[in-house]
Amino acid sequence: MNGAAYKALNGILELLYPPNIYCICCGKIIDSSRTYSMCNDCIGSIRWVGGRNCTKCGKGLNENNPKDICFDCSGQAHSFDRGFICSEYGVHEKTLLYELKYASEGYIGETLGEIAYDRMAAELGEETLAASYDMVIPVPIYKLREQRRGFNQAELIAKSFAKRAGLNLEREIIIRTKATAAMKGLDAAERRANISGAFEIRARKLPLIKGAKILLVDDIYTTGATLDEAASVLKAAGASKVDFIAFASGADILPA
Repeated sequence: MNGAAYKALNGILELLYPPNIYCICCGKIIDSSRTYSMCNDCIGSIRWVGGRNCTKCGKGLNENNPKDICFDCSGQAHSFDRGFICSEYGVHEKTLLYELKYASEGYIGETLGEIAYDRMAAELGEETLAASYDMVIPVPIYKLREQRRGFNQAELIAKSFAKRAGLNLEREIIIRTKATAAMKGLDAAERRANISGAFEIRARKLPLIKGAKILLVDDIYTTGATLDEAASVLKAAGASKVDFIAFASGADILPA
């Protein structure tokens, strides 16, 4: 399904099945006033990140971790400057991302962008957030995959986020130049090897990057390999700061 067909179909489905009367996670009937279009059970089951967060990647810290950085970041240097995470990846988070990516429920991207904005605005403040970045860039997927799916899920989230933050959305700056293997099942080193060399900056967009403060947007953060590769390319092109926001991440798992 191409992008135009996806948008048309999604528009028809939203007319027939308005997303604000069904919980976007479990499908239960709700009223339109529900926060994030989720029922009480689902919104209460999301593993929201709050309290102590990793000062590098933003994931919630294990209660037994005395440091201000997660176990993964303590052993791995990153190209990005700072990350923000909305929730810990669990059953409900997996359901939302699956529905977004594979069931063509594009309106979920709008909601995840709202959640991402609220997460960063709560921590930084609305004015500081708006002043902290020059642009928002969704992490791109390979063009053939986007054509098959009809959309890039990170772009749907980024568009919603940028609209709320009053920031420019730049979707044509960084491109994915090669198809990579699925990351699932790969360890950290394999993920980095898999994504190495997968991004480049469009030549005509290079002037926009020099000195820019950039916020990358993605749906999920695991080891950081993808975001590191994208941040590395942007910094090599002259970006002064590259942070990211992702809806979900893995847990801070300490060694036994």
